[in-house]
Amino acid sequence: MPAATTPVQARVSYGTRARLAEHLAAEKNARRALIAERFPVDPEAPAAQRARVRAEARAYLQGMRQRGELCDSVDVLMMHAVRAELGERGWDHPWPPPPPTAPHSGRWPGSLDGAWPEVIPIRLPAELAERLQAACANVSMPAIVEIRALRDANPGPITPADGVLWERYQALAAKVITPGDVLRAAVARALPHD
Repeated sequence: MPAATTPVQARVSYGTRARLAEHLAAEKNARRALIAERFPVDPEAPAAQRARVRAEARAYLQGMRQRGELCDSVDVLMMHAVRAELGERGWDHPWPPPPPTAPHSGRWPGSLDGAWPEVIPIRLPAELAERLQAACANVSMPAIVEIRALRDANPGPITPADGVLWERYQALAAKVITPGDVLRAAVARALPHD
């Protein structure tokens, strides 16, 4: 039985989906070449033998995917990239559940980024998606609490003309790390750099 997954979306800049598709096409070509070389199937062989070779090939590829040696789907590529991103941030460990007042979806208080024209749908292992959400919520909650209090005390738009208030808001907003921020960083990590 496959492990449970959670659907998430990475909202990214224009052109990212095309770069991702190009990268995945290269991975799929490498997979086909590897299978042809390492697990050739003789079309004249008995059906049971052909089935055994194909089963060995599937098991071999699955091991490569689990180790991150073959990332021929968005889900596999992003699973490894998100784990690496969490690890680099020091967040790849168990977290307490998000506080009840933590944002769960939609725009987070203090989130400064808004318009991302492309969406990459991803299915992360459920435990990884929960870790991502819990890490972002727990790390960001102190700033979110302060942002909410600041907004309650200062209703209406806060603009650069507000001087110190604007600077305080910007400083707090910089401490809010959303799952979208981490997913965008993971996408950037996963794609080859020119």
